[in-house]
Amino acid sequence: MLAVFDKSVAKSPEALQSPQSGSVSALKDGFLAQHFASVHPSSVTVNFGSSGLIVYSLDKQNPLLPRLFAVVDDIFCLFQGHIENVALLKQQYGLNKTANEVIIIIEAYRTLRDRGPYPADQVVRDIQGKFAFILYDSASKATFVAAVSKASLSCHSFFNVCFQVLVVSFFVPTGHLLL
Repeated sequence: MLAVFDKSVAKSPEALQSPQSGSVSALKDGFLAQHFASVHPSSVTVNFGSSGLIVYSLDKQNPLLPRLFAVVDDIFCLFQGHIENVALLKQQYGLNKTANEVIIIIEAYRTLRDRGPYPADQVVRDIQGKFAFILYDSASKATFVAAVSKASLSCHSFFNVCFQVLVVSFFVPTGHLLL
């Protein structure tokens, strides 16, 4: 999974910002998405114009940690992994039996956005499992990004900045998640 967002959409930690003002823009030039597509020829790119993009591939997917994508009311969410307390979260968010993990994440975000004040980290703590997700709300130009793992899965998040964009990529050691 790869996401590249303009700084107006997702602020990066100051310590990770490039001191070079003349850097090439990963979003404008699209070189990261092009490289990802060259490595994963069957990848899908969801382009949000000047706001950013999400790129993902279904190649070499671990059946125990599937990659799911959904769009609801201009909220785009890419999810990978599994949630252990699905039944409880469906009940908490008033979802039907057919709702899957990516729909739960979208509904958790909508609840956070519409019914706050509820800390985003608490929303993520309420979700039990091994997962990573990237959510983009095109109406409000907001992002919600998380990676959660148990001790048995070493999950790392990587934030990098190229000029005026935030680049988010989640990866896990080979055999767990393919990004």
